[in-house]
Amino acid sequence: MRKLEPASIRYKNPGAMWGSPIAIKWGAQKRAVTLNDGKGQGNNIAVFPTYVQGICAQLDLWRTSKNYRNKRFADAIAIWSGHNEVPSYIAFCKARVPGLTENTVMNDAFWSGPSGVAFLKAQAWHEAGKPYPAPDADWIEAQRRVFAANPAKLGVGATTTTVAAATATATATAAVSATVTKGAHEGWGWEAWLIVAAAVAAAVAAAVCAAAVWRLWKRKAAARPQLASTASEAQARYDAFSLPSAPEAELAPKQARKSAVRARKPAAKKTARKRKPAQEVVA
Repeated sequence: MRKLEPASIRYKNPGAMWGSPIAIKWGAQKRAVTLNDGKGQGNNIAVFPTYVQGICAQLDLWRTSKNYRNKRFADAIAIWSGHNEVPSYIAFCKARVPGLTENTVMNDAFWSGPSGVAFLKAQAWHEAGKPYPAPDADWIEAQRRVFAANPAKLGVGATTTTVAAATATATATAAVSATVTKGAHEGWGWEAWLIVAAAVAAAVAAAVCAAAVWRLWKRKAAARPQLASTASEAQARYDAFSLPSAPEAELAPKQARKSAVRARKPAAKKTARKRKPAQEVVA
């Protein structure tokens, strides 16, 4: 009997995701397939028509789910794996994604660059127990589609803060100027001028704070990775990204033999369990 490919490859689901609203959003069948993986956790897997759609769902789940968005890598991967063999999962990904650590924050700055694609590929390899067969172009196209559908919100908070500070400074300066003019015409005493001096000091402090916030935001903006504007530019960036070699021989025997799919906690677990997924016996 011919040995079946791992479920994550057969169903074009590189993250081995459960059936969920996010999976359906990216074209998965409404009925997930139940897996007899020997873990006794009632695991199932979403079925996608193409690799690109499966990768889109994988990335979208990382970006939008409260379980993973903006979390530390070590914390997020523990949830993704259903707390199964977490240390080996972390080590596997770190060996294949340059610069990845347990404390890496899985945010849009990470996902929009080459490290994001490298991580998705490493995760797919780990889930399948072998290098995932989707071509490089599919990973890059999926990244483009996901960010096109839901653009990265980078630096919005800093921009808002800067504008608010600048507006407050301008308002305070105008008020002080008007007050000084009025006092000069009306011949105010020293008490009134003391109040004016305090107001001037407050305006200066506001201006200094606004300038500091602006400089900080500019530094962060300069260091922030920018999405490629075209598929060819994205491909060029990925080609220039240095990935360490990681032959399959590095895999521990136990890890190489283990099931391709880990337990998942879907975004809408209750909804997923109400369905009656088709049964499948994995040979």
